[in-house]
Parts: sequence; C-alpha cells; structure tokens
Amino acid sequence: MSLSSHRQHKIYIAATMGYGLGSEDPEELALYEMIKKEIEKDCKKRNMGIQRTD
Repeated sequence: MSLSSHRQHKIYIAATMGYGLGSEDPEELALYEMIKKEIEKDCKKRNMGIQRTD
C-alpha cells in the first residue's frame, strides 16, 4: 500500500522539525529515514536555501 500524500507530508514535517516518528510501519520509517539523510547531506554541504546570483 502506498502512502497518501497527506501522510507523506506529515512525515516530512516531522523529519524537518526534528520530531520522532510514532509509527512502526516500515514504509513510513523508510520515508522518514530517507528525508533525514537528505537533510543531513544538504547540511554538510551547506546547500540550504536558494543560492544567491549576485
């Protein structure tokens, strides 16, 4: 079963705000971990926000 867009958004908000995920569903956990890894990777590269063009 695929996650609804509403549930995906709630997981995204939880991951970006640093909250834990209160679910044991493997599909939800996989999405949560993927988002957390992307945030960590972007933070290490300092690739946050919109790049300036001037």
